[in-house]
Amino acid sequence: MAIRWRKYHKKCKGKRNEGDRYGKVVEKGIECEGKRGKNCPEGVPSPCGAWSIDYREIDGRWVSKVFPGISKTEAKERLEDIRSNIRRGLIGLPQTRKIPTLKEYTEKYLELSGNDKENTRLAKQRAVKVLVKYLGDYKLDKITPFIIEKFRIERQDKDSVKPSAINMDTAFLSNMFNVAIKQGILDKNPCQNVKRLKVAQMKDRILSQEEISLLLDKLQGKDRLMVLIGLFTGLRLGGILSLSWTDIDFNKGLIHSNHKTGKMVSIPISDYLSGELRKWKEINSGSRLFVEGKVTQKVVARYSTHFSNLFKSLGIQDFTFHNLRHTFASILQGDLGIGAVVVQGMTGHSSLGMLQKYSHSGLDSKKTAIDALTEHILNATPEAVLSIAK
Repeated sequence: MAIRWRKYHKKCKGKRNEGDRYGKVVEKGIECEGKRGKNCPEGVPSPCGAWSIDYREIDGRWVSKVFPGISKTEAKERLEDIRSNIRRGLIGLPQTRKIPTLKEYTEKYLELSGNDKENTRLAKQRAVKVLVKYLGDYKLDKITPFIIEKFRIERQDKDSVKPSAINMDTAFLSNMFNVAIKQGILDKNPCQNVKRLKVAQMKDRILSQEEISLLLDKLQGKDRLMVLIGLFTGLRLGGILSLSWTDIDFNKGLIHSNHKTGKMVSIPISDYLSGELRKWKEINSGSRLFVEGKVTQKVVARYSTHFSNLFKSLGIQDFTFHNLRHTFASILQGDLGIGAVVVQGMTGHSSLGMLQKYSHSGLDSKKTAIDALTEHILNATPEAVLSIAK
């Protein structure tokens, strides 16, 4: 649906090839905005046109509802009135197309998301399942801010999810409405009138020394070594799962990783971690340390859930594998006083790309920091729990 200026007089409109509505212009029309000028033909009143609202019939024909004698501002007001009356069913103007239910539209929505990155696509698929569960039977134009608020309350009560997760669901719902608007299915997005739920700002969870000792005492095999790498290098879970033996330089005592940022990061490994890696290599001769094949977002999510449940089973509450990265940085900076530049150089944050200029001196600083971290943890850990072989 649109609004535009329409001319009444053929002599002002110009001329195209006979019978060709969109063909080459044979005779150019008079350019104007309805105001009388020197080029106007005699006998043509001013203004010589009108503002019209154009809409498409169900059979595809374009139709104009013309309002002579009103200004553009008044025409826009009429347009909004017509839109409102269409939604309320008070007038018989046809809508652009049949309005689907949310469940019906999700298939098209996911199809249009085919070029998204894998993690974004998977997140949309997860959100769509939730939205269909609660809102699937509603037509898109019948979903109001009140219904969205009802959905958020039910989601929190029935599924016991955090406000941040509900905000994410609402964000994807809003994105779905925006896509429908671009396709001409809807006129407005009801999520614009829905405020985000407040999310408590909590400090990043880090392990206490007692919890570190508990992990090293209870964990075995692959789980234990993955936790050790996360704790002693600060690598993300995806980076650890992607490690190949070619990424481990035992001679120079380094682990190389370019996970997520795409920029290669070299992190020193202590003699202790090097020894644990050598023991693991003796019983794991494959090319990869932990996972053979492509490490997708789905694989990372599965391992993340596994470790969260594992930590919880040991009595370590509200802790994820990613929190090992926070623990790594916190001990280095908070307990050992290592500078932020050295720490962030190992965690691979792109804001410190200038570290590339400090190759050898930077690596020495990292090595000193890793050795200090290892000594700090091991000195406070009972010797009985420091071997991977039980």
